[in-house]
Amino acid sequence: MAGCGSKESPQERSDRIKAEAQQRVDEWITVRNAGTAAGELLRDTALARGGTSPVEAVPDEAECRAEWERQDLDEKYGQDLVDSWAAGCTDVDVAIPTTSG
Repeated sequence: MAGCGSKESPQERSDRIKAEAQQRVDEWITVRNAGTAAGELLRDTALARGGTSPVEAVPDEAECRAEWERQDLDEKYGQDLVDSWAAGCTDVDVAIPTTSG
């Protein structure tokens, strides 16, 4: 029955496109935040090993991409989000030494 399928109204199409775009933004934010958490862990691990300054402990893009591959995140997030993840991973603050007391 040609022509009997449901056809989107312009408003339905607009709503669907907006929802898809919002979903993509939410996914990008989730992946970037996961990258930041991984970057903080890489930084803290480097500091715990010792012999590294707080500035040197901040992971670079190569370290972050290696971590992406180590965790096989293509499977979880998809290769198209590696740049977002790496941006979050490298965008961590320099650790400030704390004293416990």
